[in-house]
Amino acid sequence: MTFLKRALIAAVASLSLVVGPAVAANAAATSFDVTKLSAKSIVVSDANCRNVDVHMSHKKSGVDNWDVYADVTRRGGWVGSADFSSSGDTKKTRAFICPSLDGLGKYGLGPSEVFAYSESSWDMVDRTDYTKGHFYVRGKATASLSAKRSGKSVTLSAKTKRYDPESYGWVNYNPKVKFQVKKNGKWKTVKTIKAKKGKATYKVKSKGKKSYRIVFDQVSWATGAKSKTVKK
Repeated sequence: MTFLKRALIAAVASLSLVVGPAVAANAAATSFDVTKLSAKSIVVSDANCRNVDVHMSHKKSGVDNWDVYADVTRRGGWVGSADFSSSGDTKKTRAFICPSLDGLGKYGLGPSEVFAYSESSWDMVDRTDYTKGHFYVRGKATASLSAKRSGKSVTLSAKTKRYDPESYGWVNYNPKVKFQVKKNGKWKTVKTIKAKKGKATYKVKSKGKKSYRIVFDQVSWATGAKSKTVKK
């Protein structure tokens, strides 16, 4: 909020004391509550800072003008603000974040500073609203698979990477890799191995040619991924 607007609200509050309790007694109750804060999770594959759309729902009574300043946090620390106003963005605004500085994972929304007042009754609201929301910033992950046959055995070699904005590039990633084979038209997991230094290997016995792939699940800081199908 600008200094001028905050000064105006303070002046309105002072004036309400001068006008006296008669007006206040007839005035409608003045309140403003944030009821929801939300934002869609995003996936990053570069180190650029970016805007995130933040949505807010609220309910109010006896209020003409208002401003809401919702904190954007990461690991409990303040990283930005999502600002809403009766004279501008009432339900949707943008918050500026830098994953290269603040990292990947869960970002919090709220608490919020609420400033509101009534032009008719001079009542005002100046408080902290503790409604919270969150969204996730995930690094894009990739999976690749190669296969080599030797007699009745097939060696499957997996590679996994993810984008790390704090490192400004792609890094080896160590998820739990699911090695899958296609049987009767459906994919079946035959082995789960945690990758080391972005690699995992599994040897399977197979007389005939079959289709293989790897998959791994999404987590709070990285997407899931699946490889292309390999036939061997």
